[in-house]
Amino acid sequence: MKRDFSALSKTPVDLAILGGGATGAAIALDASLRGLRVALIDKGDFSSATSAGSSKLMHGGLRYLANGDISQVREGLRERRHWSRMAKHLVHPLAFIIPTYEASQPRRGVLKLGLYLYDLLAFDRNRAVDPMQKIAGNRSVTAAQVLGLSPDTPRVGPQGTLTGGLMYQDGQMLSPERLVLAMLRTAVQAGAVVVNHCEAVDLIKSGDRVTGVKVKDCLSQETSELSAELVINAAGPWADEVMKLGDGKKGAKKLIRSKGIHLVTRSLTRGIALTVPVEDEHLFVLPWMGMSLLATTDTKFNDAPDDACVTEADIKLLLDKTNAVLPEAHLTRDDVVHAYVGLRPLVTDINDTAETTYGLSRGSEIYDHSQNGGPEGLLSALGGKWTTSRRLGEKIVDAAFAKLGRPATRHRSADTALACAPRQDLGDFMDAMRAQYPKIETAQIDLLSRLYGALLPQMMASDTQGLAKLKDPILAARVCFALQQEMAMQLSDVVMRRLVEGQTGALSSAQIGVIAAYMADKYDWSETELKKQKAALAKLMTLPTKKKTPASSKPKSTAKVKVKAKPKVKAKPKVKAKPKVKPKPKAET
Repeated sequence: MKRDFSALSKTPVDLAILGGGATGAAIALDASLRGLRVALIDKGDFSSATSAGSSKLMHGGLRYLANGDISQVREGLRERRHWSRMAKHLVHPLAFIIPTYEASQPRRGVLKLGLYLYDLLAFDRNRAVDPMQKIAGNRSVTAAQVLGLSPDTPRVGPQGTLTGGLMYQDGQMLSPERLVLAMLRTAVQAGAVVVNHCEAVDLIKSGDRVTGVKVKDCLSQETSELSAELVINAAGPWADEVMKLGDGKKGAKKLIRSKGIHLVTRSLTRGIALTVPVEDEHLFVLPWMGMSLLATTDTKFNDAPDDACVTEADIKLLLDKTNAVLPEAHLTRDDVVHAYVGLRPLVTDINDTAETTYGLSRGSEIYDHSQNGGPEGLLSALGGKWTTSRRLGEKIVDAAFAKLGRPATRHRSADTALACAPRQDLGDFMDAMRAQYPKIETAQIDLLSRLYGALLPQMMASDTQGLAKLKDPILAARVCFALQQEMAMQLSDVVMRRLVEGQTGALSSAQIGVIAAYMADKYDWSETELKKQKAALAKLMTLPTKKKTPASSKPKSTAKVKVKAKPKVKAKPKVKAKPKVKPKPKAET
């Protein structure tokens, strides 16, 4: 997969898609598989914003049952099954426990009924899925079992004595960033053109019709024009800004942005996820890469989406929330390895004055600008969530066929294994990779098999000349593959999105320095540009400066993010990864 900015202006396309996150990638996948000519651009890297800033879950939305959103839950559960077939290596089952107490609210019986309904709505969850992807129904567990899997769960809490728990399963993405990349690779193989670091600076209009997009290469600053029959706005939290380019005025819908903060900490459970109601919200404690991922906050964000960031107050809020649920964990600020932010684009009516976002719908809408006083040739995909992004893409393409005046071809994305997905059973594929690379530790080759899927042998064969200083041939091959085959154009593209270790603190400053020097040589960066690249990465990796610290103390740098080596995970997960970088976090997949 090669980046080619010049390809955007060579041939007119049917669909020009603005946004390379989950929604944009899903539209490109579905449209290209159905024979449409497609071009997709993103002003940053693919999956570098909301789609990366997620809880990494593929789920139906258990809590939506309380709002009576039965159809939304059913859609999510159906899509969860599609993802487990399309990308069996990147999406896997994850077991959750809801601890219950004598006076739990909601009551245990109500929770049990909700889980029964959840299973009922997922009646086809194991139809035609890989043996390793089968999802079990809910069951009750004892208090001793809860404590065995989550030792820091209090035996006695504000709601009385622990009575046990309810266990259910949902889906987890190993890497949302690599899943978007897998969709785009499949779209490219079907004829799509995709370009990252390419901004839509304006819409091209002819009378009352949008006929294309004025684009700028954010790397070379070159400008060009992309001609298209239809322009699809899939810009997520930036979608309303694109809408203004088309309408020049307020439309009938608006976006409310919800800010979600996630923290990566030392492991708090033994391979299990916790779902705990906290007042009117909930807390997730999710196992990921041998650590715990804490999710999430849900607060209204009124500033420009480019200004979203993690603050010290955000970290304190989520730590306090976690310590209230797991007081024996004694989680501190020093336990935080990485923190990241995601903005949920929630669609609502223009006159909605909601001040809170937790209860707002995660549903999606297709906004036809021509039907609301705007120009022809522009459709906006608004709202939605990761799990249902494929279905939203499918519906957008159906609408596109109608706008183009063509009969819609049959849906194909739900039945298509992504380009890197192993074609045989996942267990058989992983066994084959172990046999093909017997000198690599089993846990490490298993993780690589899941991250790269069928592309693993191609990645391992990458030319690593120039990266000897990494002293890790596998890491070197992954970096080379990212540049040569995965359109990684900036240092943060490689460290934060092509390599999962960028989010676990498992890359040393020396390794990052080697990667930066290699990219500077390959892309002919000046010394000024190299410093700019390192500063941009440090901004993503560095935690906010602690309050009330001595003037002499400095915020953590890219190289000094504190990581606990070999987090203790007593329960043996299906896949344990020990990438040959220090420290070696285990992977829970």
